[in-house]
Parts: sequence; C-alpha cells; structure tokens
Amino acid sequence: MNHFIHSLKLLLRVTLCTAVLTTPLYAAPTMWQITDKDSTVTLYPTVHLLPENIQWQTAKLNSVINNAEEVWFEVLPDELDPQHMSGLLAKHGYQTELLSESLAPALLQKLSTYLAQNNVSLTQVHTMQPWLLALTIMNIELQRNGWSAENGVEAVLRPMTLDKTVKGLETASFQITLFSTMSDVQQAMFLESTLDDTEDGAALLTTIAEAWSKGDLSQLDSLLIQETKILYPQIYDLIFTQRNQKWVAIIEQELAKSGTDFFAVGAGHLVGSDSVVKLLQDKGYKVTALD
Repeated sequence: MNHFIHSLKLLLRVTLCTAVLTTPLYAAPTMWQITDKDSTVTLYPTVHLLPENIQWQTAKLNSVINNAEEVWFEVLPDELDPQHMSGLLAKHGYQTELLSESLAPALLQKLSTYLAQNNVSLTQVHTMQPWLLALTIMNIELQRNGWSAENGVEAVLRPMTLDKTVKGLETASFQITLFSTMSDVQQAMFLESTLDDTEDGAALLTTIAEAWSKGDLSQLDSLLIQETKILYPQIYDLIFTQRNQKWVAIIEQELAKSGTDFFAVGAGHLVGSDSVVKLLQDKGYKVTALD
C-alpha cells in the first residue's frame, strides 16, 4: 500500500503515483534509518499500486529487510483480503440517500458522463457514499491500464517477510473509517477531484513517480504535501498530522527496546514539515537517509 490514503487529489496521487510509467524504471527510493546502542529502525516509502514493469527493489533494500526482526506495514497485508475488505466496505461505504438526490447538479452531470463513457449506469452505484465511488472510479482507471495492487510495494515485500514478526500500524477498519467519517462536502470534493484527475492526471502522476523513484524529497513534498496543507488543512490534519504523530509514538516504543525494525509506510508520510521523519528529528533523533 500507497496509498491512502495524501488536496483530496493527494489520495489519488499517492495511491497511483507510479502507475503511469510505461517503460522500466530502475528505482532507488530514499530510505531513512535511526540507530541507538541496541536498536535500529528503517523507514521505507511505499506506493500501494504499481505497474508490472517498474523495477524498484535494490540489494540495499533486500539486505535491510533480511536483517530486520520485525516488519511494520500501515495495515497488515494479510488483512486486505477481498472478503474482509468487502465486508468493511458494505458496512461503511453505502448510504440510504441516493447520489442523484445528494450530489450537486454539476457534479452529478460530470459523474453521469464518466459512467456512461465506461458503460456503467448510475443505478449500479447510486447508494455508494461518494468516497467509495471515488475509489471505484480509481479502480476502473487502474484496471483499464493494467495497474494492480499485486505489483505494489507492500504486496511484493510481504513474501519476503514470512520469517519475520509482522505488525500493522493501523487496521483496515480504521482506514476505511477515515473515509466514511468525512463530511458530505469533503466527500463531494474527493469525488470531483477524482473525476477531474482521470482526464488530465497522467503527466502529473508520471512526475510524482519519477520523483519517488529517484528519492527527490523536495519535489515529493511540493507535489504531494503542500497543496493539501494549504487548501485542505482539516483533511491534511486527519490524513497526515494525526496519524504521523501516532506512528512516531510507536517508533519511539520500538527504539526504547532492543532489536531491528523495518517500517514500510506511504511515501507522503515521510516528506514534509509534519512527516514522520521530521517529527523524529524534532524529538532529537538522528534520522539518516541511506544511500
């Protein structure tokens, strides 16, 4: 997993940020490491969906994972099986009010046009909450272009960690609840931004993908964080600030113990002034970017 996951456009950007690449890219995303006398924590930026042809694994990454005793994901990959997720979405993703009654006319028209272009009728989705419909539209675009969570960082890393203690920072239920508790206005904005990004997002996503793969932290901060922080401060606080602070507390608990931990979390959580990296630095930890 991306990935949350990131303006409201950010969720789309983080989740799909490498999905538009059409040629192999030999990547080396930046890893960070904190060490003390008896413990080591490595932070690795992930994207949750990737095309089949991108190459991002390195000997250094493999070595770090091999040396890890505990591996942490945002959510345990094992928890993301289709049956479990379907149950969560059925519980939290639908509403009694129809979209034709709740959406503004202009947004409803934009949605209807998109659905018609993809041979989907409004009645097939009319009880979905807007946030779930936005994710469904993303999935349509992914499948159209051969993009898959099966190629995402978490899915690739999980088989490499079968002999490790594997833990989740959050549960799938918690992450779904983040979306379902958005206000009606926020959900409508999320849906509209998703529809807009299906029209002209390819160039932007390519740029983000290249920045991630090269470890260009300044560009990732600019592309993924700044717009959200300025335009949608409440969403930014919900998706980034609050969760980053909770994750830092867990990392500190691990550093207080002895051992070696590997944390794989969405790239948007590791850049910017409120990132996990910056919060740890502000607490006095020496956080070193690995070559």
